[in-house]
Amino acid sequence: MSEVVSYEVVDRVAHVTLERPEVRNAMSTAVFEQLAERAQQAAEDPDAGAVLVAGRGGSFSSGLDVSLFSQGGPGGDGDGGGTGAEGIGRLQAAFTAYEELDKPTVAAIEGYCFGAGIQLAAACHLRAVAPDAQLAVMEARWALVPDLGGTWRLPRLVGLGRATEMTMTARRVGADEALAIGLAEVALDGDDPLARAHEYAARLAAGPGSVRRAPRLLRENLGRDRDAALRVEAEQQLACLRGPDFAEAVAAAMEGRSASFSGA
Repeated sequence: MSEVVSYEVVDRVAHVTLERPEVRNAMSTAVFEQLAERAQQAAEDPDAGAVLVAGRGGSFSSGLDVSLFSQGGPGGDGDGGGTGAEGIGRLQAAFTAYEELDKPTVAAIEGYCFGAGIQLAAACHLRAVAPDAQLAVMEARWALVPDLGGTWRLPRLVGLGRATEMTMTARRVGADEALAIGLAEVALDGDDPLARAHEYAARLAAGPGSVRRAPRLLRENLGRDRDAALRVEAEQQLACLRGPDFAEAVAAAMEGRSASFSGA
């Protein structure tokens, strides 16, 4: 199988890049398979402190490869990933892997980010948008609903009303609106947005272990009642207090120098 999702670590940032610029990084079955493999690779890579997900050639992803539609769509008999709910579940898991990583994951969004693309971006912990970014939930145009985690993640990012409107209309959201409504968190410089995204991810990669703990703690506390959430907060804080990065932060402050964290 050819490489349609590449992996490279630079400055402790694992670059996971969709490599199908000729189709604006439309997602084939192979893309889903390799996305899952790259997430596992990043999880096990001691040199990777953060993950940056991007697309080659100026677009994040235009969505599902239309060839899948001729096979009955995701989960259809011909897509190679299993049939029915099992097949869709395999595709969903490829995105969920980036949410479950205990290393910061950042989607660097240039150009098109449609359908499956916006659902992959939503699975990352943070989204950074270039000035030319266009994001849309496109499934309604194909008489479909989002089925790769979009109906769970988008309301948590932008609220139920906005997620519903975006899903029903399939309209395109530009970078400024995405930032304003909480669909994206980071604005990227237009001159070299991927370089800016790398710098941002590198700062996260160099951060303390608490940065790795935070996404899971915040996400899972959404589903806990207050007392349970406070209890888990305390448990995680005690783990941070006992770890090497807290000691390093204190020592660096006392000595008037920059801290050098292990990420543990």
